[in-house]
Amino acid sequence: MSSYICEKCGSIENTALGGYWKNLRDKKPVMCSECNFGNWHGEFPKEHWSKYGVKQLLEWEKRNDGSMINATEYFHRKGLV
Repeated sequence: MSSYICEKCGSIENTALGGYWKNLRDKKPVMCSECNFGNWHGEFPKEHWSKYGVKQLLEWEKRNDGSMINATEYFHRKGLV
C-alpha cells in the first residue's frame, strides 16, 4: 500500500483512494479522500501522522517501497525537519 500524508489535515492516506496521483498531476495539494471528496472511504481507520511520529514516517519513506512517499516534503514544509 503506497501511503502519503494529507497536506490539509495530516491524515495518512492510500494513493489509490485519496486522489493522490490526479492531484499531483494537476499540481494541486495532495489530500486524503475526506479533504478531497468530502468523506472518508472507510477502507481503514483514519489516522493522523502524529500517531507514528516524524522519525517513523521518515524511516518508512527511506525504505523506498511505497510505504510512505511524501514524508520528507511534508515535514520540510511544516518546518519539522
